[in-house]
Amino acid sequence: MSDKADRLCHAIDNLLFSQPHKILVAEPEVQELLRVAQLRRDTGRRLAAIGASRQKESWQRLEATL
Repeated sequence: MSDKADRLCHAIDNLLFSQPHKILVAEPEVQELLRVAQLRRDTGRRLAAIGASRQKESWQRLEATL
């Protein structure tokens, strides 16, 4: 991998596997990719929370239709 790809990989790993914190990256392309990764992570967490809270209701509806 190129040096740029290695830094991006490391930054994404830090973003996904650690507590939220600021990651200092100078390159605009990498900054934009990290912003997209953060938005996707946050959206995924929100959707998971909604799914977990509505799981019982979903099962009840499914059982009622069967």
